[in-house]
Amino acid sequence: MEEKDTNAQQIASLSASRTGGRKVVVETKTTFNFTKANIKNLKYQGKNKAPDKRFDSGCNGLCLFVFPSGIKTFYAVVNKMMWNKKKQRNEKNAMYQKLFLYNPDAKDQGLKAARSKVAAKIKEILEPRSNVKNQKTFGELAKNFMESGMDNYRLADKTEKHEYKQSTIDKYKKLIRTYILIKPHKNLMTTFQKEKFNVIANRLCAVINYKDVVSNKPLKDFALQEITDWHIEVVQHRLRTTKTTANDVIKMISVIFSWAKKNKRFTGNNPCSSIIKFPERKIKSKLIDDDVDKIMNHCKGKAFDYEPFFLCFLALGLLIGKRIVEILGLRWKQPYNQKDIEECSGWLEPNWKKTKYLYLRDTKNRKPERVFIDDEGVAFITRLEAARFTDTNSWSIKSPFLFPQYRAAIEGKHKHATQNSFRKRLIKLNAKLGLTIQFKDEKTGKTKQHLGYQLKLGRKTFGSKIAEKYGLEIASRKLNHSSTKVTKDHYVVPVDTQLEIENVYQKKIKKEDRIKGVIVNKKEVK
Repeated sequence: MEEKDTNAQQIASLSASRTGGRKVVVETKTTFNFTKANIKNLKYQGKNKAPDKRFDSGCNGLCLFVFPSGIKTFYAVVNKMMWNKKKQRNEKNAMYQKLFLYNPDAKDQGLKAARSKVAAKIKEILEPRSNVKNQKTFGELAKNFMESGMDNYRLADKTEKHEYKQSTIDKYKKLIRTYILIKPHKNLMTTFQKEKFNVIANRLCAVINYKDVVSNKPLKDFALQEITDWHIEVVQHRLRTTKTTANDVIKMISVIFSWAKKNKRFTGNNPCSSIIKFPERKIKSKLIDDDVDKIMNHCKGKAFDYEPFFLCFLALGLLIGKRIVEILGLRWKQPYNQKDIEECSGWLEPNWKKTKYLYLRDTKNRKPERVFIDDEGVAFITRLEAARFTDTNSWSIKSPFLFPQYRAAIEGKHKHATQNSFRKRLIKLNAKLGLTIQFKDEKTGKTKQHLGYQLKLGRKTFGSKIAEKYGLEIASRKLNHSSTKVTKDHYVVPVDTQLEIENVYQKKIKKEDRIKGVIVNKKEVK
């Protein structure tokens, strides 16, 4: 403290000698009222060559940087809330924007000019310019989201912070590349795939007249501030023939804008907020009992020796009712490496033949689950374990997965099979057994049947059976759903759908009877 006071006295005495003996007060405070005189006599008092910052108490947001060289520069300063990625929270940070070098001899570089310009500069910091030429295009924003947006937490999770799953990341990247950036994927091998992509590209890039306004370029080429709900509707209109895809793309665009707004990369409103999605016809379907018996008998028979992985997977889908990805990602035992743990869905518990349990760590609702395997399921897995050591299937021993990927296992890589791995086998099975699915027609309300079995129907068939025996709540618990509504709306097909609809209709008639009278032969009698 004594050294600082001595220095201040020396500076004051030196200033007095230079001003003809007249005493000049040198400001040593960080914040004080700027004047021409005290700014002129300010000296550098910082450390490590960092600029010495002084703040004007007479004008909010005005700051003066004093450099070791003696140069003085006016800055605008404002505290702005910014996201701290390391601490995962919003924090106040001082934002500085340069005004100009201080020159008392120039009118536009003096104190008065600085005070007049600081308010506009602060507004610019808080609200970035909306000059369209300087704005990023939506295509550039989409690229930024692909590079850094999916490395953070999902915006959809309001109560808990969850990272994006790899399957979600892959889906989002595919949508962005195909429908936003309109770039062909490297995996487009066949002529059919290339032609299909060209159709999509032509549709998204073509000149279109929508609501008496012409659009002559794709969404990716528009500046962010230009995009309105009309531009989003144009994309939706272009993809109207594939309604589910159109809804997915609009959702993807909305996610990108929400991410940009949260991370201060976009200041406007989300143009997707007012968009009404296309109605999607979701068919509740299941296997009829006769076809369940056909599949299970086929899996138990001699065919298992030739296709052990496919048939065991098929049987487990009907016996435990888990999702396709959850079953395919199972390991024979728990891995010790954290990376290996993250790359699998779960594993068989130690001594699983006696305990009859497997553990799922990676589920859709992010709730780990301990799944019971009945005697029939244990028998299938035991049979699969033995099949691995035959000459035909010896390639699978190197893989830790119950359902390994053939090419990866041969190359010594740890990858599990996918749905496409069993696609050809499933087509043959449908043809051989003549499988039939039962579904509810949303328009007519009648129960119909259709040839062709899909892998995802194993879970729906399992859920419907459990609901019939033990009720909706038990079925919801077995399917690991967050609510019974999800189970009822999407997974459980009633025993007799037509009867259910007739009961609802009868209740409606009774209600009308109380209000209007009695309906006899579709005529109202009062």
